[in-house]
Amino acid sequence: MKLEKLTDHIETERLVLFSYTAENLALFNSDLPLFEETYGVVYRGEELDYLLTGFLRKLEKEIAEDPEHYLFFTEFLITLKENSRVVGSIDYKYIPRNGVTEVGYSMNPAYTGHGYMTEALTAFLDFGKKLGIRTVRADTLPDNVKSQNVLKRCGFRFLREDGNLWWEKEL
Repeated sequence: MKLEKLTDHIETERLVLFSYTAENLALFNSDLPLFEETYGVVYRGEELDYLLTGFLRKLEKEIAEDPEHYLFFTEFLITLKENSRVVGSIDYKYIPRNGVTEVGYSMNPAYTGHGYMTEALTAFLDFGKKLGIRTVRADTLPDNVKSQNVLKRCGFRFLREDGNLWWEKEL
């Protein structure tokens, strides 16, 4: 992994989280092999189906429209230090309103069960606190017990159910 090329990144014991910027996301969207070579990573994240591809193209436009606040809504790729594999992503879903925002995350199923998401979310919450976020919310599907357990391990408390389960943590 070429850390010197990563504008905004967060390091933990086993992971490096790095943000999509306007430049590297444009490269990812247009030429994944060149992205991998440029940043010294191997993409093994979520399946690049039409939904994710469409989201990433939309994200590229949003970053270009609001570069000052992009850290609040860009994706951070979750990368294993040991082999430079991108195994998932994490993001704040919007610019905080009154210090409140929402977090979302996803992991390639082949890499679940190792504590990577708990480690990534813990570091991401610390990063968010430094950005001025005071409260973080998250939602899970009722049957997504793995995600609920990640949230519990990271100190989130259950708020309510409205089809999804909603969780919250004060930073």
